[in-house]
Amino acid sequence: MKRCAKEDMRRVLRAWSKDYRVIGPTLQAQGDCIFDDFDEETLILDYGKPSLPPKGTLFPQSEITFTVRGGDYHENTTREKVILFGIRACDMMGIRQAANFMERGFDDPFYRRRRENVLTVVMACNGPQNENCFCTTMRSGPWAEKEFDLQFFDMGDAYLVETGSKRGEALLADEYFIDATPEDDGRLATLKKEAAASITDVPAVKEAMDRLAANDVDESVWDYFGGKCIVCGGCTFVCPTCTCFTVYDAVRGPQEGERVRAWDACLFGGFTREASGHNPRGSQGLRLKRRHEHKLLDYNASDIQEAVSGCVGCGRCSDYCPVHIGTIEVVKALAAR
Repeated sequence: MKRCAKEDMRRVLRAWSKDYRVIGPTLQAQGDCIFDDFDEETLILDYGKPSLPPKGTLFPQSEITFTVRGGDYHENTTREKVILFGIRACDMMGIRQAANFMERGFDDPFYRRRRENVLTVVMACNGPQNENCFCTTMRSGPWAEKEFDLQFFDMGDAYLVETGSKRGEALLADEYFIDATPEDDGRLATLKKEAAASITDVPAVKEAMDRLAANDVDESVWDYFGGKCIVCGGCTFVCPTCTCFTVYDAVRGPQEGERVRAWDACLFGGFTREASGHNPRGSQGLRLKRRHEHKLLDYNASDIQEAVSGCVGCGRCSDYCPVHIGTIEVVKALAAR
């Protein structure tokens, strides 16, 4: 365990940025916090839940997978070295789950090469980021258990730093990191206990999962939510574990084109429409049902990576759905029949 003074954090990130592209919590002019390229002026260390998860660093919202020019094929992959600094534990679990999906059973070179070259630095939570956080219910926080490279714990005037990999350990060579003391270990144990106790449990999650598994859900609940949904797709785009995508080819000129992979959403009517025109999920209620079954019911052990399900409890869907159809609202409705 190492210790780093808070006042030295910008110097640390400046040193890391000599060898890596550093992406961290950034305060925008409108007051929002997002993950963006490190800038000393806009970096924010006292921040809540960024509105978007960091999945776009590994799985961009839109990416050109290959181009064709004059009959020549050019694969577009990157070997850029990146440090993803300050992600929350729920987002780390989201990365683990998404990586399992993207890497299971086949080689996706575009995702794999990003994953190989991205170092994850988790900022553990000292408490809930807002009223919709339920990471303890889903076993994804408030601190990460594994697969991170470094993990920072905010102790007020300093950070305690836990190493999760050899790559992470190599980042601690700077003079700004000193050995932690036995007293620091005691303070950290207290902080973890208080952080976990401060996050509200959502017992409706287990009740909803049990009812879905027993096929004991009134179908009218999906009709109700389907009637409310405005099909914006926002819940899928802010979700750390949603990996739906579409692929399309674009002609850019004579003998020139590109293949593009872009985020998609299972809530869109065309997502499951077949070539015949038939759609097995022909109503918005059925599409909402499938999405939440995928998060709460249809999974295997490797998919959920020691969490409870494919939902990591970040609460972003409840934060941003304009008509209140987030996971919290859905599980409470299912539990209440």
